[in-house]
Amino acid sequence: MARVPLLEAADLPEEYRYLFTENDVGDAHIFRAMANAPELMQWYMRYSTRLWDVLPEREREFVILATARALEHAYEWHQHVRLGREAGVTDAEITAITDDDLAALDDRDGALVAYARGVALGDPRDADHDRLRAHYDVGTVVGVAMLVSHYVATARTLDAVDVEPETAFVGWTP
Repeated sequence: MARVPLLEAADLPEEYRYLFTENDVGDAHIFRAMANAPELMQWYMRYSTRLWDVLPEREREFVILATARALEHAYEWHQHVRLGREAGVTDAEITAITDDDLAALDDRDGALVAYARGVALGDPRDADHDRLRAHYDVGTVVGVAMLVSHYVATARTLDAVDVEPETAFVGWTP
């Protein structure tokens, strides 16, 4: 049970209801919990949306899944397994992220996963940075670091308010 109420659009001041009605937040507990601070939720969603543009959808999901797995964060993993699949991440690639089997991924995807894990765990390595830099310009590498950091902060916020997945956890392997 979450430590804060899980709100609905109707619970918000009128000026913030669009956050539920004009965005595809559905019944996601993350947003229902964040709705307790609607102005901050608004800024969170704006920032998230901008960070999502750092990489193409499939590559972005590799980064988020790698971050969630490094943190062993069930909620983020649970949400992004579905989103990753929708973006074209295969079950074999999801298993490779779970098992930290970078050899099972192509070099670009492996570079994303290695770098995301390092940043998420607070230990980004020069070799991982250089490997990622071989595939992306410096601005994108900085954006990837910011995307990972955003999901670390999101995980910690979810932990603080004790938000759990809406349905039974998908598990760490497909």
